[in-house]
Amino acid sequence: MTVLSAPGTFGTLRYEALMAVRRRILWYAMAPLSLLALMAVTNLPGSIDDGVRHAGNAAVTAAMICVPGVVVALADRLAEGTRAGMGELVAAAPCSGAARLAAMLAAPLGVALLPPLLVVLSAGLMGALADGGPVPIGAALLAFGVVLLPGAAAATAFAALLGLLMPPVLARVAAALVWFWSTIATPQLSPVPTPTGTLLSPSGGYPAAAWAGQPEVLAHRFLDGPLSPPASTGWALVNLAIVGGMTVLFVVLSGLAIAGRR
Repeated sequence: MTVLSAPGTFGTLRYEALMAVRRRILWYAMAPLSLLALMAVTNLPGSIDDGVRHAGNAAVTAAMICVPGVVVALADRLAEGTRAGMGELVAAAPCSGAARLAAMLAAPLGVALLPPLLVVLSAGLMGALADGGPVPIGAALLAFGVVLLPGAAAATAFAALLGLLMPPVLARVAAALVWFWSTIATPQLSPVPTPTGTLLSPSGGYPAAAWAGQPEVLAHRFLDGPLSPPASTGWALVNLAIVGGMTVLFVVLSGLAIAGRR
C-alpha cells in the first residue's frame, strides 16, 4: 500500500519499537551512559539552589553523555531494515514508504531516549523536592523536549544515513565523532571549522539558555558574529528550526540512498 493510514502507521511504529527493545546493542550503549549521566546530575535536594535550573542542567548533561550512545546503537537501523530480502516486507507494510522510513527512525529513537528521559525527570523530581513545588518537573519535560530531543533526532538521522553509506562500525565511530565536533569542539579546539557555538549546533545550547535557565555561554561559547548571536527566544526558535531542517534533510537523503540501492 502506498496510501498512508493511521492504523498502519501506528502498527509500524509499534513493530519498530518492539524490535528496538530487543536490540542488545541499544541497552549496552544506553544503560551505562544513562547511569553516568544520572550520577553527574544527582544532588541532594537541600543542595539545589534552583530546581528549574537543575532540571535544565540535567537535560544538557544527558544530551552530551547519552546522545553518542543513541547514534552508536541506531546507526545501522536503516541498513538492517532495508537489507536484501526486506523489500517484500516493506511493500506489504500498510503505510507509505515515507511513513515506514520515518517510523524506522522515530520508534527506536523513542525507545533509546527513555533512559535519558528518566535521568532528566529524576533531576526534575529532586528540584521539586528542593523547591517545594512541581514546577521543576514541568521544566524537566520542557528541557528534554527542546534541549535533548531535537539534537538526538538530528544525530540519529545522520548516523542512519552514514549506516547506509559505509560499514556499521565506521558509521558508528563517524557519527559519534561528528556529534562531539558539532557540540563540544570549539574553533579553539578544532583544526577544521565547527558549528559548535553557533545556531547550526545541535547541542541545544540556545534553547537551554533561553528557556531552561542555563548560562548564555552554552549557546555561543564566547563566540560572536552573525551565527553566534546572544541567546534569546527568537534565536532559540531559529536554532530549533535549523536542527529540525537538518533532521528532515538527513531522512530525505536516506530515502534517496535506499531507493538507489534497489
